[in-house]
Amino acid sequence: MELRHLRFFVAVAEEGSRTNAAERRLHTAQPSLSRQIRDLELEIGVKLLERKARGTALTAAGQVFLDHARLDALMQGKIDVALLRRETQTAGLAFRFLTKEPLIAILPARHRLARHRAVRPQDLARESFISTARGTRPSSEP
Repeated sequence: MELRHLRFFVAVAEEGSRTNAAERRLHTAQPSLSRQIRDLELEIGVKLLERKARGTALTAAGQVFLDHARLDALMQGKIDVALLRRETQTAGLAFRFLTKEPLIAILPARHRLARHRAVRPQDLARESFISTARGTRPSSEP
């Protein structure tokens, strides 16, 4: 796997669009970018991105891979700090606990779950929701 593959993948994941990633961040042609992503997916044996009507979305495997692609940059000294969910220790990295923050769901007042005092993650399994999991831009999740 080449560093270029990771850089291209991270750019597409964060931009949410192959075209925007190619033009704005990578200064390359979109077909070349798509070929690099396809090569990466073939190399690791899993689909990372899927085309949507408006851009590109991460698959579940793509989200996990994105987290690790960014940790590689940390290991190579290209970034100084990564804010992540708890994971197993990795040689060469020091993990420090920052804060424990509750996960909350914001619902329309008339939503069927709004009257409940607490909502379990499994209660939201079939709901459409917005998540900030892809970079800092909210994205619609099925």
